[in-house]
Parts: sequence; structure tokens; C-alpha cells
Amino acid sequence: MKLLEVHSWLWLVLFTVLHMIQSTNECLSEDGDYDFNLSFGNNFITAKPGCVKIPCAYSAPMRTHPGRLVWFRGSPEFPLDPQELKRVHNLFRPMLSTSDECSIILWDFNPHERIEVYGLMLEWGTNETHIFEERVTVAYSDLCFDGEPKVTWKGLKSKNPRKIKTRRPYSERLMYTPVPEEHQAEVMCEVEFGKNLTTNASATLTVYSHPQILNISACSLNLDQLTCVCVSQGVPLPDIHWSLQNSIDFNAIVTSDNHITVRSSFTMTVEDASSISPTLCVSKNPLGQANMTLPLINKVTDAQEDGEYKNNLKK
Repeated sequence: MKLLEVHSWLWLVLFTVLHMIQSTNECLSEDGDYDFNLSFGNNFITAKPGCVKIPCAYSAPMRTHPGRLVWFRGSPEFPLDPQELKRVHNLFRPMLSTSDECSIILWDFNPHERIEVYGLMLEWGTNETHIFEERVTVAYSDLCFDGEPKVTWKGLKSKNPRKIKTRRPYSERLMYTPVPEEHQAEVMCEVEFGKNLTTNASATLTVYSHPQILNISACSLNLDQLTCVCVSQGVPLPDIHWSLQNSIDFNAIVTSDNHITVRSSFTMTVEDASSISPTLCVSKNPLGQANMTLPLINKVTDAQEDGEYKNNLKK
């Protein structure tokens, strides 16, 4: 009984070896070298754009090594760009040890329903090319997003924005504290799917802020001319009022160079510099009010002191 089992096992091993030799010989040409062969796991594939996986294996004569595989769409005159595909392994296990895997994933995100035919050619040496006769047909349906998209936010001045995931698919919220200078700034959300599909959307920020009077605000006296300038920021744009003693009449000039900054100034003649009272600038908008007593810069006195200093140096 044991002898019969041993004989049966030997016959099975011998049959397997002979089958492998016969299969290998089928890939050999008359000169003993390997022939060109290409096989697909499936010659007709139904898939969604971005999810197309084409399993395949090929063999070629030794003289073609090292060669370069080139995929094309329709005909060899339309080769695919290397960025349109990705070589992968373990999609298709070759039946023969003499074959190499040539499986790919296509990065084609064209959303239109269509049918495409793809082929493969092998290039080697100096302008040597072999075009495999086999073709694979892909029927594209709806768009498919394989994996999580990459979300990038642009146009933010804040250094520590906080991203918040939501329960909705392909959705992300951003929370951060903007600065007044970001009023009317454009913020863009850019989403990248795969390698060659990108979309974006933008929005204009409205940043509300209470009034602030900048430190560059001041009054200056040049001989008998008093000039006061008050610069304020805020959204909505603040209104600037002047508070002067003795109810002095004057005309203020108001200008604005952007969406958040307003500048008010006036010039008046004073007969006695010692009688100048403190000048108060008041900035208001619906969110609040800011006040500042402006410092007085006496340009004549400064010039006189500078002249006296230079005269002392000459002595």
C-alpha cells in the first residue's frame, strides 16, 4: 500500500514538471529565446474614473532587457503621460515564472461616461519597439474618489488655524481668529483628488472690529499753523470726530486708503501757541468708540534747538 502511494506521488511530481516545461516551451520562439506575450486579467473592465485597475503580465525576448513599457490610449501615437498612471504589484499573478507583472492604476478623473481602449508597447535599444496586439477596454461610469482628498487652505494670515472634521463626506471646517487687516481678503479652499484632479472655492472675509486709533496720530505746530492728524482702523469704517475747546471752527479732511483705515486731518491758524488746548480725537463705529488726546510736536522749537546745538558745536 505504501509503495503504491509513493509511485502515485512520483507520477504527480513528474507530470507537474513536464507540464511546466511544456508551458515554458510555448513561450519560446524557434531560436530558443522567449517570445512576446501579453495577457490581461480581464480584457473588458467596468470602473469609475480614478479607480481603474488594469492587471496584466508580459514576457519578451532577452534582447529587449532592459526595456521600457509604454501604455497608450487608442493607438501607439497617443502614449500616456507617466503621471497618468501608477505601476502596482500583486494585481495579477503571472502563470509562468518567465513573465513579469505590468499592472497599473490609471489616474484618469475625466467625469464623462465613455469607453476607452488601452494597449502596451515595449521600447528598447535604439528606436526598437514592439507593439503588443492585445488590448484592454475600459468602460467609465460615474466619478470615483479613491481615498481621502487633500485639503489646503490659502490666504490666511493666522498661524494656528484649527481644522474641524465633519460627519459629511469630503467636508472640512476651519476655525481661527482673523486680524483686522484680513478684512476683504480672499480665502481659498483647494482640494486635490489623486494626482491630476484639483478643484477650489474662494470666499471674501468680512472681519468686524472695534475702532483703534493708531500711534502715528499727532498734532504739529509750525510757526502759527497747527495741523492735527488722526488715523483710525475698524470695520465698519469708523467716523472720526474732533473735540476742541472754545468751539473753534475748522474744516477736517477725511480720506481712506483701504477698507479698514480712515484718516482725518485739519489745519488752523493760532495766534498764541501757549493757548493751544489738548486736542481729542474720537473714533466711532457700531461696535464701539476709541479716544486719544493727541501729542503736540512744536516744529519751530525743535528747529531752534537743533540750530542752537549746531552753533555750539562751531564754537
